[in-house]
Amino acid sequence: MSGLGLGLNRRIVVIGGGIHGLGTAFHLARLGFRSVRVVDAGYFQGGASGRNGTLVRGGFASPEWTRLFAFSNQRWIALSRTLGENVMYTRRGYLIVAESERTQRLIEAAVPLHRDCGLSSEVIDPATLKRLAPSMATSTVRSAVQLRDGGVAPHHAAMQGFLKAARRLGVVVEYGKAVSAIEQDGSRIAAVVAGGERLPADLVVLAAGAQSVAVAALAGVRLDAFPQRIEALALEPVRPVLRPAIALPDRLCYLHQSARGEIVGGAEVAERPQDTLAVDLPVMATTARIYAEMFPAFARLRILRHWAGMLLATPDWGPLLGPHPELENLWVTTGWSYGIAGAAGTTELVAQSIAGDRPHELIRPFAVDRFRRGKPVTDGSIVLAPVEHPAAVP
Repeated sequence: MSGLGLGLNRRIVVIGGGIHGLGTAFHLARLGFRSVRVVDAGYFQGGASGRNGTLVRGGFASPEWTRLFAFSNQRWIALSRTLGENVMYTRRGYLIVAESERTQRLIEAAVPLHRDCGLSSEVIDPATLKRLAPSMATSTVRSAVQLRDGGVAPHHAAMQGFLKAARRLGVVVEYGKAVSAIEQDGSRIAAVVAGGERLPADLVVLAAGAQSVAVAALAGVRLDAFPQRIEALALEPVRPVLRPAIALPDRLCYLHQSARGEIVGGAEVAERPQDTLAVDLPVMATTARIYAEMFPAFARLRILRHWAGMLLATPDWGPLLGPHPELENLWVTTGWSYGIAGAAGTTELVAQSIAGDRPHELIRPFAVDRFRRGKPVTDGSIVLAPVEHPAAVP
């Protein structure tokens, strides 16, 4: 495998200092690569890795999503030991709640798949649901699945952990260093120009989140994805009323209670792709309505904060992982809609794949060119609103 031996001296440039860029750089250095450099145009935690719901679950409805995220869920449990830093992962559980017959069939049918992937997953009875979420109105609830290993990963702790651990292994991480050009030599990238500095590169990892399409264009290649805004809000702190994180797929809503007592989450509304961090009233109003209907006591709580983050959306909402088919030394880990949930495990898998010069079997279904080959990976349990792709995918 060319990633080993003398290949460990390869100069690797990671574009993007979010959790996936930092995590991949850490694992590359952990595998023995001696020259790993991370550049990011923004500031630390300035992108989606600092603007998210912090929720982690391993169980989805499709084998492809569940295998990948179940692996990552297990890595979250051990991540503090791996990094030597406290990432504050709280294994409080995750509930997927069904109100429609379709969603009930979907989540209950997925339980055997969850268990086959090593997850603790079970359909719970109404009494257990009431104990776990006493503030929830359950008159419309048909079923609920509990993922015991799911939970919450505060992004600030995880990002600090990856940053410190990567730097201890010799990774150079620089923020405020925008990529302005990518030089090519035939079908390979020769160098990345960032912050006015030319960085020779034997291999490039693209992990630039919502900016990945623009960065890929500098290399003359395309990604089948588009920037998309996602919003969330926090309610004022109250005593503990929610133990697990909760997803309401029928309402495209998710939430959890933070360690400070705030109710944090959001609802998705169908909208056109938008490249902006501005929040808007429809998302706030929709979230407030769902909270008031499903958690009546929340109706009296004030909204403390409402914010937006940018992610890179793909036609099936799945990530783009692996080598780019048009440039032999460009690897991609972007297009994340469940980026925090996937970070602990996928960063390790991408690094291993680079070392072995072939995609790991768990990331292979999410190949960069899957839409061009007519191989999207659909999953009915994703809590995201449908959005029209702004460009047709051949």
